[in-house]
Amino acid sequence: MKLAPSPGVSARPPAVIDRREFFTWTAGGVFLLTTSVAAAAASDGTITPWIRIGSNRRVTLISTVSDMGQGSRTGQIQILADELDVAWDMVSVEMAPDAEPYLDEGELLTGGSRSIRIRYDLLRRAGATARTQLIEAAARRWGVQARECQASLGIVRHEASRRQLTFGDLAAEAASLPPPTDPLLKPISARTFIGKSMPMLGLEDKVCGRAQYGIDLRLPGMKRASLRQSPVFGGQLLAVNEAPALSVVGVRSVIRLPDAVVVVADSTWAAINGVRELRPSWSTAAPLLDTANITERLRAAYDGPTAESAPKENAAALKGSLRHDFASSRRRVEATYELPFLSHCALEPMNATAWVTPAKIEVWAPAQAQTAARRDIAKALSRPVGDVILHTTLLGGGFGRRLKTDYAVLAAVVASKVDGPVQLVWTREEDLTHDFYRPAGLLTYRAALDSTGLPTGCEAIGATINDTAFGGSGPAPYTLGPFVATQTNVGANIPIGAWRSVDASITVFAKESFIDECATAAGSDPLDYRRRLLGDNHRALRVLNAAAETIGWSHPHQPGHGRGLAMLEAWDTIVAHAIEVHVVDTRLRIVRIVVAADCGTVVNSGLARAQFEGGSLMGLSAAVGEAITISGGQVVQKNFDSYDLLTMRQAPPVEVVLLETPEAKIGGVGEPPVPGVAPALANAIFAATGRRLRKLPLSSQGLSL
Repeated sequence: MKLAPSPGVSARPPAVIDRREFFTWTAGGVFLLTTSVAAAAASDGTITPWIRIGSNRRVTLISTVSDMGQGSRTGQIQILADELDVAWDMVSVEMAPDAEPYLDEGELLTGGSRSIRIRYDLLRRAGATARTQLIEAAARRWGVQARECQASLGIVRHEASRRQLTFGDLAAEAASLPPPTDPLLKPISARTFIGKSMPMLGLEDKVCGRAQYGIDLRLPGMKRASLRQSPVFGGQLLAVNEAPALSVVGVRSVIRLPDAVVVVADSTWAAINGVRELRPSWSTAAPLLDTANITERLRAAYDGPTAESAPKENAAALKGSLRHDFASSRRRVEATYELPFLSHCALEPMNATAWVTPAKIEVWAPAQAQTAARRDIAKALSRPVGDVILHTTLLGGGFGRRLKTDYAVLAAVVASKVDGPVQLVWTREEDLTHDFYRPAGLLTYRAALDSTGLPTGCEAIGATINDTAFGGSGPAPYTLGPFVATQTNVGANIPIGAWRSVDASITVFAKESFIDECATAAGSDPLDYRRRLLGDNHRALRVLNAAAETIGWSHPHQPGHGRGLAMLEAWDTIVAHAIEVHVVDTRLRIVRIVVAADCGTVVNSGLARAQFEGGSLMGLSAAVGEAITISGGQVVQKNFDSYDLLTMRQAPPVEVVLLETPEAKIGGVGEPPVPGVAPALANAIFAATGRRLRKLPLSSQGLSL
């Protein structure tokens, strides 16, 4: 892994923080106090709820980030600790409640590579503001000028008199001081933690099994439950004989819901066994979809009356012009790409614990979307949202699945019918067959090429189940001439939701495969072709060149070997994937993956590296083998024996090259590693075999690892 600054990039303007954001962080002194002197100050509403400093010098950051192993809380600590100037091990994190001022656009949620991006500048200003007030408080107590005092690792010192006070000693006085309007931020050279590979918060507990996830929660008198939902999307429960389940030792009751049946027992194992004994009958919804007719519906919906275009302005005229140029051109490229439904497959199955009383609804859940969960639970039980108390546990994986709230709502509904707390745990079969899937999509790119082989303009036309996938389809980071994308949302009775990298997981496979096809049509090397398309985009060129150099692009490769490239610019991050493969007949071996990325500032190099490694392997798993197929209106894949996830034995080495452009806006590292893997892989296979694969997963095209 490499870290390097980026030359020749224009400096970004200072962060602009609006008045509401500023006072959110600074009102009354930036921190809540736990000293006895501070109790009165804390109660008068003049201090911010974000940072708490105790008399023992410990600092607590109230964070809006759910912990699902991504390390964002650790990064937030690094940012705060640097600007506040406290020791790394003196900062801890608490989860923020679902209330102002913690909400972002009215919601408390974790997703979209936003955990560091939207808090980086605010956390820096918060730390700097608090540090300034602490220094001022010490200066006033000693009767000296603030400029004569320095803060370091939780202590303010006056060197001339050799006096010092801890932040805990000063917290109450500092809270009463007016915050500075423009706190002085530290220069990069003075940073202690930002950019370092600090250990992930709570890692030892996770490794040793002490960490408590949602599924680990235990409450006195807690019952356990499991369920079976209608196997057909939209089906309803018609009838069920409860006797077989009630005969299982430990089973207490069977609860019928409109589209599910739930068994409540003394243990999760008894509940699961009770469910297995049931033979419910279900209604079916028409039409009963299957994968084949879904593909036909996508094709038929292309560019139809309900299609949407981006950009919206003058879309019809732009499409007309592009299509005229395409039809009249002697050099043109057109290709269609197909992608399947995907499941999230979080390691921790869906679960939540609920306790419903006349006074409150208390829920413990591994949630990504707290505001939505509270709102949906309240609606399901016809109670005020204020009655719902949600405790966010550790998440054993999210990937967007836990942005949905069904598992928490079902737990609350079941608890409303049981005396005392109930933990509802889904089986893996329920998890796979009742996911909110990454939508299936079909996408065609077409372009006319000029005499030099470059596009004179480009058009993307697609259709997606229950969604429109525009994100990632556009020209960035390239220059492709005039561009328009047209997407049709094809309705179908299949639940869909955000899957890690969202639209880009669909569109970038098509776009980056198409860029390679244009390079082939132009008789150009794919690397040189991309360089030409990037023009004077020096930052993107540096990322592309780093990936190509590290994979050894210019070096000759052996027969049956091939290398492929793909790029992405999204979430304020630029990524390039380079992959080398070896193909023998139908056997595919991934020799190595290189991923180069520039996310502006790397807050934690080790955790960023882990995100790009894990995200690349997740993208590889989806590209090679993963697919949810539908038959008779229900999911075919029931467990990991039929849903083809990448295994450790199949995983290739992943080399990460981290680049930095400190003056650029800070970018995300959770979503960006995923989309580029599939097209880079398909491009590498073409380089090795001359065979162009336009449908995922590659196993459906006869290749296997």
